[in-house]
Amino acid sequence: MTTMYGNGMKQLEERHVPTKVLKMEWSNKMDLLAIAKEHGEVSLHRLTWQRVWSLAAPKDKTLVTAMAWRPDGKQLAVAYDSGDLLLVDVENKDIAFSKTTEKKVTCLMWVQQEKPQKKDTIDSVLIKMNGLDYLPQLQSLVLRDTPEEENKIPKVQDTLNLLLVGMVNCEVQILALGIFLCGSIQLSSQENTVLNIHMPVDFSYLYVAIQYYYGTIEIVTIKLQECDTCWDDVYDLASKHDQLLSSLDYLDQTMKNILETWEHVSLMEMELKLSSYCPEDPEMVSTDLLELLIYGILTERMDQFLKRDLTDKGIKKIGLSIESSHTNVQKLVVKQLSEVTNQILFQLVEISGMSLKKYECLGLTEHSVKKALRSVNGFLMKCNEVQIVIEESLTRYKLFFKWLYGMMIKLNDENSANDPSLSDTSQQELNMLAEYINGLGETGAKAKDYKLDRVGQYFLDGDLECPYDTRSQWWSLLQDNPCLEENELIVAASRNHSLTQQFAVLKADLMDIFAQRKTFFDKTFVQYDNVALGETSGLSYGLTRVNMVDLPNHKLLVCCARELNAHDFGFYELMAYSDTKEVTLRSTTVFYSCDGIKQNLHDVQFYSPDYLSVLTETVDRTSNRFSLFVQLPTSSVRSHCSTDGLSMCRIGQPSADSSSSESCHTLSDYTCRVMENMASTSFAVSGTRKVAVLLSHSRHKVRLFEMEVDDEEDEDDDSAMDITRDSNLADETA
Repeated sequence: MTTMYGNGMKQLEERHVPTKVLKMEWSNKMDLLAIAKEHGEVSLHRLTWQRVWSLAAPKDKTLVTAMAWRPDGKQLAVAYDSGDLLLVDVENKDIAFSKTTEKKVTCLMWVQQEKPQKKDTIDSVLIKMNGLDYLPQLQSLVLRDTPEEENKIPKVQDTLNLLLVGMVNCEVQILALGIFLCGSIQLSSQENTVLNIHMPVDFSYLYVAIQYYYGTIEIVTIKLQECDTCWDDVYDLASKHDQLLSSLDYLDQTMKNILETWEHVSLMEMELKLSSYCPEDPEMVSTDLLELLIYGILTERMDQFLKRDLTDKGIKKIGLSIESSHTNVQKLVVKQLSEVTNQILFQLVEISGMSLKKYECLGLTEHSVKKALRSVNGFLMKCNEVQIVIEESLTRYKLFFKWLYGMMIKLNDENSANDPSLSDTSQQELNMLAEYINGLGETGAKAKDYKLDRVGQYFLDGDLECPYDTRSQWWSLLQDNPCLEENELIVAASRNHSLTQQFAVLKADLMDIFAQRKTFFDKTFVQYDNVALGETSGLSYGLTRVNMVDLPNHKLLVCCARELNAHDFGFYELMAYSDTKEVTLRSTTVFYSCDGIKQNLHDVQFYSPDYLSVLTETVDRTSNRFSLFVQLPTSSVRSHCSTDGLSMCRIGQPSADSSSSESCHTLSDYTCRVMENMASTSFAVSGTRKVAVLLSHSRHKVRLFEMEVDDEEDEDDDSAMDITRDSNLADETA
């Protein structure tokens, strides 16, 4: 009789959940349970049911269709029926990556490759060298009005992992490191759907359970072979993609911070005051200001305007606010925007070198990288232009408000013979001030559109109203010789584009680098003959659950429950032969019998390759419903599998008055536990963490268990445990 390390189950918690629970998934690295609820909410709980965080659905009226943990436990993949696929950081629930699939995702699996023992080559050493370590460290993205904390830029994963995405159109997408689409396989017509996916850690085979529209279920076995492009190349390109996305996310957040900082500029207040000076003649304000500057003539209207509308305190306040805002934006452009763009440029140079080699079959093309390089250089040029415009604007603003403030002091002190506004001012600065005041009269479509601000236009999603005139010899050379722009080493400046427009072009070109064009799977996968999982009535479509686990020597164990509340489930053992490209099948039908009556089957999953977890339910003589949670050794079931598919296995002892058929084998080496006072409908288990959670029929109650404990410890804990049956919303709002 095969026994577990410990046959008992230690109950840890029992909690009521206000919102219906739809799906549960254990982490294999930490005692964390991901729960998908009725309205698309996903929450993370510890083993003590303490909630870590809760994440709302990306859209209204969406439900979670699948979840999968990254093998290192640091991210959770969540798929919604809206087609949204999110990678959520476990530590802070930030969305690390998101994409939208064309069809609804039905299943997810995340598998990590075993670290192979290989000798380093020149290429592999160069790829592993992280040149970013030698670049300036990026500053924190935290704004001044938020609690200061260290900026955390995600590190590139050191081992290749694949996120397998199965969809209703019978397509399987393979995302390296969870983000890089390195393969897409269409298994059959779009009328069929993918039920589940499995891949061993050596990435040798891909097993896909598909269900046809008429109900038949088959296992598709795909052999993955190495060719000129292997998994190491996939990891190299995916890691560069991951680095580039992290830098692009930093750049995107910096642009948002700049826009947020610019929203507090007081220029609009000053422009409104200027527009109210003489609405019928917008150029009058610049005329009167020039007369005051050059000839010292103060008109009656200007005198009233300075004393009533501006005031000395108002001018000083607006001037300081504008200077502070421009300085903060300038720091963001210089310290963050330019530095991260230079970092992206460095990454693209590395990727450009990779595009010249064997990575083209993964969708990396030299043309797309060169196009992105030109966009990055164009964005850098626009950043430099913004810095120049800010610097010039600051100089003009300081002169303008210094002069206005001095004039206000002179007006308030009529006995003053000196002009404090023009003290310590050079002739060059006076000429600049005169040109700036003269430009205030140039209006746009509306009378109030004074050109007081030349910086804000760079942060709008539209062409520049007042493009910066460089007047440089290089610009004149390009204007006189348009043929020079055809040289790929020369980047022509987009004179009329704003910084926001240039960023949109940059972002689109960077994403286009990794747009799926080809897949090396087209040449490296070999599909074996499909294996059907028994007969079907065609009535179980949408209710079938298929669970898979691999064994050494290319063996695969499959359990298949076809219908909700069925009396039995199918257990299958598949073995793939690489030399003959054949797949053999051995199977048996398993049911649980109590007092000669088959119990209803609610859920079946692999606890580990060695054990199978089964949840059944029956009604006793007093019409009370109770559930049984069974741990069944897979070796015992495998020993009774046959190639003809006629074998049957019974869990439990046959009744005294029943005649046992020769083809029905009794499985006695199992453990089970009665779920008292709770009829369960589904569960989630993790053999790695030795934990289980059962969900009630109402989907509002859960019980958490620690598995493989000693029987004596289990009995003591059961007798002394104070189960919190009356837990309420406080658990969810804590």
